[in-house]
Amino acid sequence: MPEPRQAQTLKEAYAVLDPLRSLSGEWMKFYVERPKECSIVGLQDELQLDPSDDDKTIFTGPRGSGKTTELRRLEETLGQDHLVVFLNVEEMLNLGDIQYTDLLVLLGLEVFKAARKAGFRADEKMLSQLRFWYEEHVLEKEKGALSAEVGVELDMVVARISGQVKSDAPRREIIRSKTQANLSVLLERLNNVLQELRKKVGKRVLVIVDGLDKVYDLNQVRDLFLQGANALLEPACRIIYTVPFALSYTNDFQQVRLTFTRFYALPNVKTREENGQVYVPGVNMLREVLHRRVDPTLLTQEATDWLIEYSGGLLKELISLARSSVVVARRLRGDRGPINADDVGYAVQQVQNTYRALLTEKHYHELARILGGGRFVNSPEAMELIHNLSLLAYDGGKAWWGVHPIVRPLVEEWKHERSV
Repeated sequence: MPEPRQAQTLKEAYAVLDPLRSLSGEWMKFYVERPKECSIVGLQDELQLDPSDDDKTIFTGPRGSGKTTELRRLEETLGQDHLVVFLNVEEMLNLGDIQYTDLLVLLGLEVFKAARKAGFRADEKMLSQLRFWYEEHVLEKEKGALSAEVGVELDMVVARISGQVKSDAPRREIIRSKTQANLSVLLERLNNVLQELRKKVGKRVLVIVDGLDKVYDLNQVRDLFLQGANALLEPACRIIYTVPFALSYTNDFQQVRLTFTRFYALPNVKTREENGQVYVPGVNMLREVLHRRVDPTLLTQEATDWLIEYSGGLLKELISLARSSVVVARRLRGDRGPINADDVGYAVQQVQNTYRALLTEKHYHELARILGGGRFVNSPEAMELIHNLSLLAYDGGKAWWGVHPIVRPLVEEWKHERSV
């Protein structure tokens, strides 16, 4: 794969430093290998060595730590001996209102698409039975829509159904009600297609359900798994479900974890050890993430160092801060570089203002305790701090916890105000 072209101007840098940009296709040319101790190598090895064709994995990690990037990389790696179906929940469902039935409806549609693309005729028995289920319970007046030829037309039908589930609340409730009443039939017909699909392509089927970790309300994701765990385990294929990192520390979720084949937490990329010593592999990796996208001459050395330090090792934070710094630099100096430390400092202040409005007295008490060397305590406040990224786990959360570098000055300021 040829090297990607680095941004040569601030205008180009703004475009290339888009944290929401898709990581598939050409964008994967920007991929940078993570240090082994904070990589997905362990999960990749497990999935390749495990002969099962029907296992379920829970995958988690801090928001912005690079889970989607690693899952896309996993899709690319395992695609040699798996048929991979990638379901992006953030794009297809409503993150403010999501239930397990929504997931299964969309999962079935994506498998339907995969079967058509693999050469299934629309009238083949297994596929037509699954199609009839959707026509009866989801499509209503659009009977025959899923008989569309493979390609854009079929994709549009699935996108239309996804749009109804995502943005049309009354329609969403109707589909949920009908799905719940006829779920066993959906799962039976879906599994028949999955088994035939496996035979036809000669590969195991892996479904990656990405984006559940971005759901706004932790309780909603918890309830999704508590109420739907059995159903989510039913599809006869390998599945990876992403979940919010904080959820894995709640008591209710421990029982759910035990029903899944494996649980894997992607460690955050650390820039320092617990004793404050610089962690060179992590710093080098993050520097390469920047320099693959942006010509190094567009960033002063100090600006690069500040971006890496204030990112806290979160890849999305790194890219987002760099992009905000581009905006500041362009406003002050037009399209002339380089980005300097003052530009980064202003971008950091903007993020700090967001945290300042978000954090409560209870949050500050807990953050000050952790910053003072206190041990992690599983509490509602800690869950909130993990979810809003004020509290970051390093070495997989097993070794130590750190306060986000952007949040630390706010905690010190809070402590100072109470000592005066």
